[in-house]
Amino acid sequence: MFSQFTLQDLGSLGEFVGALGVVISLIYLARQMSQNTISVRAASFNSMTENSIRLLENTFRDGDFAHFLHRAEEDPASLSPDEQVRWDAYMTAVYRHFGNLVYQYRVGVLDEQMWQSYRETLKQHLRMRSWLTWFEQHKGSFSRSLVELVAEATRELEAEGEEAAGLEATGVEATGVEAAGRSGVKPSAPSPATQ
Repeated sequence: MFSQFTLQDLGSLGEFVGALGVVISLIYLARQMSQNTISVRAASFNSMTENSIRLLENTFRDGDFAHFLHRAEEDPASLSPDEQVRWDAYMTAVYRHFGNLVYQYRVGVLDEQMWQSYRETLKQHLRMRSWLTWFEQHKGSFSRSLVELVAEATRELEAEGEEAAGLEATGVEATGVEAAGRSGVKPSAPSPATQ
């Protein structure tokens, strides 16, 4: 039976085996790339979490910094020139962190659940007038994507504030916005920088 194979038949068999090898190699490569993507996402998420912790660390480890941050959030105009530099540096770092999170989400590294968590954290910070005012004064230093996100979150806060004001007018207790008035932005209150 083997003697009936022609050279052309053997060539066809070789092409088939070669094609099968290519398909198996592509399947293996796709699996490796998928595992690599998962590893890259995990490493990126770990890096974002470490950055969040670094921003928070001063607040929970250093009472003086926590006091400074509280004063800065309450009334940035009362800060000394040195403290103003510190406030600007801190806010720049925090907003750069949020800008990085926007980018990571946009390129698909940050999943939807974590993105919504970070987005809500930013929105909570924007309830403090000092955070919103600082960003508005410095938004030219940040990405268009972050500027758009802050504008969107601010519109949501305003809508929540209007809804809360409407509920208060009807005697229903407002939820989500602590009697924040029409803008939904609290004058200021202490809070941690990130989740």
